Amino acid sequence: MSQWRLIEEGPGEAAWNMAVDEAIAESCRQGLSSPTLRLYRWTRPALTIGYFQKISRDIEETVCQTERIAVIRRMTGGRAVLHGNDLTYSVASGVHVPELPNTIRGTFLAISRGLIEGLRQLGLQAESVRSPVREIGRSPVCFMSASWYEIICNGRKIIGSAQRRWKDGMLQQGSLLFDFDPVVFYKLFRFPNQTQRERIIEESRDRIGGLYGLLLNPVDPKTVSNRIASGFEKALGVQLKPAGLTALELERAHQLTRIKYSDHTWNQNR
Repeated sequence: MSQWRLIEEGPGEAAWNMAVDEAIAESCRQGLSSPTLRLYRWTRPALTIGYFQKISRDIEETVCQTERIAVIRRMTGGRAVLHGNDLTYSVASGVHVPELPNTIRGTFLAISRGLIEGLRQLGLQAESVRSPVREIGRSPVCFMSASWYEIICNGRKIIGSAQRRWKDGMLQQGSLLFDFDPVVFYKLFRFPNQTQRERIIEESRDRIGGLYGLLLNPVDPKTVSNRIASGFEKALGVQLKPAGLTALELERAHQLTRIKYSDHTWNQNR
């Protein structure tokens, strides 16, 4: 049985969370760390945008500033995700990992199996979307579209994921929503007009869901994290060994926080 590393941390600031994920991915790609599942939360709300997104086109920056919501660019693709009322995960690995095929679709499928099993242990019957589905307009929001093997429960998307691959490894990041308020959510995004915003708000009520609205009994975030970790162990047939960052990863994460994820140029223009 393969042994992976499990990192479960307390809430972190937006720049730090993204820097840690990249530092772990670098370490895995260099063969210095085993495949890693990281489960984490946020000290305050933050909007992460996909690698190729344009803030000026998609995001209401003034609203985000007024609401004290950090806006930060991810290494992975996809579209914007609002964090703060969610459990965020990342999976990083090098190549030649038996449980993770060396393709985007194959890796999405493998990781989705772990997530679905974790949700099953929480009492939910979820399924993975096996092909791209229709999205509403050209939404800047991750949860308004479903990529390969993303997670749907009762017809609603509750986990959004994005992946970045290199020749020597990969990083996948995702968010499991705890709750979803479309009015609060969509005021952070630009739309051509208020009519389209209101239309998407209404349509999203049937497309996006939060974990707490689906569970019969309330659970705390730690229980959710434990079940997701257990789901990965069972579905992928791996042993997760709890650990922290290595000294090199910690040093690199601090460096990336300072020179990259706190830098206006990266977050605005890449």
